[in-house]
Amino acid sequence: MSFIEENEKERKSFVLKWAKYVRTHSDKDWSKQQNVIINSALKSANMTREQFFKMKGETNFVRYRDQTLK
Repeated sequence: MSFIEENEKERKSFVLKWAKYVRTHSDKDWSKQQNVIINSALKSANMTREQFFKMKGETNFVRYRDQTLK
């Protein structure tokens, strides 16, 4: 199996596992996991949430911050 085929197989497997996890766990559980991933990505990119939302063109990032604190 080529590298590309193996990579595609691994990605598909991950997507299927994550979809199952999302279906079998509460929104609160899986959104915490997503929050960890997103925060790690922002940290490694050396970017604050405010900078991220500004880059995305969002002017009201406080709304998003408040939703993640619930």
